[in-house]
Amino acid sequence: MDYITKTLGVPVIRTEWKQQAALPLFLNDRYTFEQADIGGVACLIVHPVGELDTINTLKKHVARLHAASGRQVVFELTAISRQRRNSFIDAKLAFVVPEKQVYLPFLGALLTERCDSEGLMTGAEKLQPSAQMLLFAYILNGNEPMPMTPFAERFAFSAMTITRAANQLVALGLLNKSCSVGAQKMLCTELDTKGLYQKAVPYLIQPVRTTVFIEKSAVTRDMFPAGLSALSEMSMLNPPAVETWGMVGGKIKGSAQKLIDSEKQCALQLWRYDPRRISQTGGVDVLSLAASLADDMDERVEQCIEEILEKVW
Repeated sequence: MDYITKTLGVPVIRTEWKQQAALPLFLNDRYTFEQADIGGVACLIVHPVGELDTINTLKKHVARLHAASGRQVVFELTAISRQRRNSFIDAKLAFVVPEKQVYLPFLGALLTERCDSEGLMTGAEKLQPSAQMLLFAYILNGNEPMPMTPFAERFAFSAMTITRAANQLVALGLLNKSCSVGAQKMLCTELDTKGLYQKAVPYLIQPVRTTVFIEKSAVTRDMFPAGLSALSEMSMLNPPAVETWGMVGGKIKGSAQKLIDSEKQCALQLWRYDPRRISQTGGVDVLSLAASLADDMDERVEQCIEEILEKVW
């Protein structure tokens, strides 16, 4: 933390943090900790062990750590990409990269000298729905090199749409078209399924546009189990008190913005794309389900998602 003192002129005093044993195991597995006084502000310095989680998961971790310690949480990182830096700043997550970056919103401090080149964005910041569908289908196919035509047929995409989707994935460095069979270009990657998914996480979109509430009698065959209802079917999670369904398209008549009667109503998610075309079943695919629940703060939900994702790898 000498870097903070040199650049901001505020004193930093580090000491051992002795409450780590009271934290959940998943936090102790992911981080080591120190406590510090930075310019008179009580802080908890967090050192990630291994790769960082998604920004939504990090926000959940920060909330837990702040509640447990009563301190401002600051990540101390060895390196950071431009995309990761921007994600941290957008989420107002404090961090320090010695000799390179410091972002301490509770002090009103932001100093950016340079970023690490690894992981820089080269295209749009978030995937288009068509690109996310293509990526998830590719991962669920085991990352096997494949031509784009079967995907276009499965998703009912035009040649232009599937080409644009593939080009975005290539521009972001997630897939490439360097392999081919005859004159036919193939989508391929050197990463395994888990590695590709983890690299893609910063670019993933929330596939659910909005959630409304409808009468249970209004559920139709065009709808599919979604949200916690779908997760309960795939894991040991108990079914939610309010059923959740999904559908593609606009709002339906009689929908409400708020839940009034849990015995008569259910939740209806309006999706940006049809996950059933990815799974090729009547239900949501695992990866889209995980993306739709990325903002859920419940530890049990997060654990169940991790368990079903492990089956993919």
